Amino acid sequence: MTKTLQRRFVLAAAGAAAAAAFSFGTASHAQDPDFLNIGGGPSGGTFNVVATGLGDLMRGAFPDSVVGVQPGGSGPNLLRVSAGEADLGITSASNAADAWAGRDPATPENPVRNIRGLMTFFPSAIQIWVDAKSDIRSVGDLVGKQISAGQPGQTSWNAFKNLLEVHGLTIEDIEEGGGKVHHLSWKESQNGLRNGQLDAVMWVALYPHSTVLATETARDIRVLSLDEDKVDTYLQEHGNGFSKVTLPVGLYKGQSEPAISVGTKTFLFASDEMSEDTAYKITSTIWNNLEKFQKTHALLQYIEEDTAGRGMLVPIHPGAARFYEEQGIPMDDAKLADQ
Repeated sequence: MTKTLQRRFVLAAAGAAAAAAFSFGTASHAQDPDFLNIGGGPSGGTFNVVATGLGDLMRGAFPDSVVGVQPGGSGPNLLRVSAGEADLGITSASNAADAWAGRDPATPENPVRNIRGLMTFFPSAIQIWVDAKSDIRSVGDLVGKQISAGQPGQTSWNAFKNLLEVHGLTIEDIEEGGGKVHHLSWKESQNGLRNGQLDAVMWVALYPHSTVLATETARDIRVLSLDEDKVDTYLQEHGNGFSKVTLPVGLYKGQSEPAISVGTKTFLFASDEMSEDTAYKITSTIWNNLEKFQKTHALLQYIEEDTAGRGMLVPIHPGAARFYEEQGIPMDDAKLADQ
């Protein structure tokens, strides 16, 4: 679990106080971790909301543990959990595949291969949102525009750079003629789109996204459709964890035609150092309180028997696998394996 000098000091103090106050322990919590830190996402974003709801569930399941939620993102969460700086994280299968191979957010010298999947939460897709009346119709039309694609290290930023690459473009190309790629948070990006300060926002996000639907109270929104040949190239060159998806007509108010894009799965994970019993308890707690957890965010409705154990690509943690086997919940074989 999380390893810091501060935590050791707090643990020692808490242990001494507990020993003085109580002369017994409870078997049900004897093996619970002292700390359970959850890597979420940027303020106002879906990962942040989901991690907060997950933290509430975990406090009920682990009453003797100190449960905390940290800001993060898909890439940072992988690095923190791998390094023992967080215990749980939310990430995308695409980011996990890149990190496993030693690509951003990891490095070839330090690939991230010690993570294990717990549960798939929801699907996401590359979406480039523009005003429904915008003259932006393709990735090439983004040149010279005001754009946000998240912040370096995040799934969306990595996907944006890769998407530009398959179109023969760079960030520098976009910023010619007064264009600018802004490093904004999710909330700042949506506010910029809503008030017209941004021409486009690109994100790997749920669909339809509730914040984008809220943006439509100010202006109708549509999402760009990617050229199929570019999608095929993207999948060939950067497609680990991605697959082709079609976003339907009516997804957003300005969406009068289907949009082709690439999608991935978002899932909860831990490190391979987490005990089997702890991973089992986390997974069973979510599943046995699924209705409550799904109230955290509407798109958690995606979690069901046929999706919970699928799409993570990384090996499933033995504790989670034990629970799924008991419940008869199907699991995918790991697409990524130790090399």
